[in-house]
Amino acid sequence: MIITKKRKNIYFLLILVLLFNSLCFGQGGSMVSHAETTAKISEGVTNVNFRVEPNGNAVTDENGKGIKLNGGQELTVLDTTNSAWYKVSVVYNGATYTGYVSSQFVTLNNGSTDSTNADTTVTDNTNTAEDDELVEGDGTLLGSSDFEAQLAAEGFPESYKVLLRDIHALHPNWQFKAVQTGIDWNTLIANEVNKKGQIKNLIYGASSAPHYNWRSITVGYNPASNVWSPFDGKVWFAASDDLVRYYIDPRTYLYENFVFVFESLSYQEGAQNKIGVEAILSGSFMANATPPGESKQYSDIIMDAAAQSGVSPYHIASRIKLEMGNTAGVAAKGTSTNYPGIYNYYNIGAFDTANGAPVEKGLFWASQSGSYGRPWNTVSKSIIGGAQYLGASYIQRGQDTLYTQKFNVTYTGSLFNHQYMSNIQSPTTESQTNYRAYKANNLLDSTMVFKIPVYKNMPERACVKPADSGNPNNWLKSLDITGYTITPTFAVNDVTDYSLIVNSSVSSINVSAAPVVSTSTVKGTGTINLIEGTNYIKINVIAQTGAVKTYTLTVVRGNAAAGSQTIGEDMSGGSTQTNTGGTKGDINGDGKISVLDIVKIQRVIVGLDSMDMNCDVNGDGKVSVLDIVKIQRHIVGIEIIN
Repeated sequence: MIITKKRKNIYFLLILVLLFNSLCFGQGGSMVSHAETTAKISEGVTNVNFRVEPNGNAVTDENGKGIKLNGGQELTVLDTTNSAWYKVSVVYNGATYTGYVSSQFVTLNNGSTDSTNADTTVTDNTNTAEDDELVEGDGTLLGSSDFEAQLAAEGFPESYKVLLRDIHALHPNWQFKAVQTGIDWNTLIANEVNKKGQIKNLIYGASSAPHYNWRSITVGYNPASNVWSPFDGKVWFAASDDLVRYYIDPRTYLYENFVFVFESLSYQEGAQNKIGVEAILSGSFMANATPPGESKQYSDIIMDAAAQSGVSPYHIASRIKLEMGNTAGVAAKGTSTNYPGIYNYYNIGAFDTANGAPVEKGLFWASQSGSYGRPWNTVSKSIIGGAQYLGASYIQRGQDTLYTQKFNVTYTGSLFNHQYMSNIQSPTTESQTNYRAYKANNLLDSTMVFKIPVYKNMPERACVKPADSGNPNNWLKSLDITGYTITPTFAVNDVTDYSLIVNSSVSSINVSAAPVVSTSTVKGTGTINLIEGTNYIKINVIAQTGAVKTYTLTVVRGNAAAGSQTIGEDMSGGSTQTNTGGTKGDINGDGKISVLDIVKIQRVIVGLDSMDMNCDVNGDGKVSVLDIVKIQRHIVGIEIIN
């Protein structure tokens, strides 16, 4: 073939174009993105591994501890060539680290979550009408405007809609139904937070993962000794109010892999199968195994249980795996000394007790004759009977999602009670298990229904998960002034205001203090210079979590009215108890009963101030130390001055 000069030029241009395409475009004509972009760890995710290399060792901080990332953590994405693992940089505790994060836990700056490990490429394809269409349950297509109308008709708040739109973009055939509970948010919280006589939500805490800041400090906690009392066995503690708010807020779960807490738990024949059950059981003693004395595998028994109870086999599998764990115990093996040959794969009747032995209580329940095929003296009777129990006791009563089994806001016969589990993280764990089962079977694009509760007067924004950041104790163990005794005598209790009177010749004092917990920091101690008059000394105790408690030491040098100064800063935002009973006890007339009134009585007693019968707080006709005691008892709440 003779190649002319003109043809040579054309061939040269074609070669350049092909080289450009091979360098810049990936498979299917998509340009691979290597530009840096911002992202974050998806909301609701915790303890995401941050690795040196894909599937490699953990990136460690300056203390040699492996870094774990939580939902909301800001990232800079450096490279997405590996669609399963993104190379990112992270600012962690003030330092910058570079490593790899599984892409399924990353939400890019456009709001999308690559939870299916799809190839993350940037294309220049233009949108078609089909891109904006959504599939309704009957198979008809809904335009984006119809979807918005559907969200509005359901009555979803705007804070829900933002998140639901993102999920619909990934799975347009998923249906979201609003459950209008009619319950006020504050009523819900008041009935679910832990308090004396109401322990409903527990958090796991062991020495390797104590989760101190997730534990309640209002119930089951002694700050003076820094000891939490367990409410089930030795490692289950009352969850903090903030943690309860976070896990009870439906918006916490409105992400592709967590929305399954709202999945209808009814059996969906065709969408759920044995393969999916085996995917859930993977890693446990039940995976691809046949129980002793049975002719069928666990997965077959679970499918039978689903057919007989109407309960999702994925829910059954994830529930018994959560209850039994990966290694069989006495409830799964039937080897209890007290109840030999009895099985309870759901731990039904295994009530929370501080002295332990909940499994034995569950086996006692399973050993009794009566409903649900009891006694459960075979594995299949336990699994099938337990599924029937779930169906009759929960799902058929309207508690037909993982969420409503944990937080009963639908079964009005026992609102806020009749809750299957006390582990506050159970719905999250089970939803992840179910999501992975659907994904392993390529069933994520099946038609599914999610029933999402809505409450009245909800916070405008989703509740934030409290940081798992150490010990919250910010109490003092001791407070001393060298050579002096403060009033009242220091004790580890709720009192934070103390006082002292010194002669006008004393120009400084030495203040020392120690925290209950060594991880806390104390500021405001040492040598304090005093002015003539009233000196307000602020002593701040900063917990490991950053929570601050401020103690106030009021020192009067000579004439209290000569002047005043405040040394240090009240970092806690605390307030002084006010007097609601008139002028009695409010000696200085500032509208409050506080240590300043004790100082006034002290000055009257020692003759520094003139007599004032308002100082006769106990009404015995005299001004004495008994009046000081009366005010002290009022301040600490032992009695009220009227």
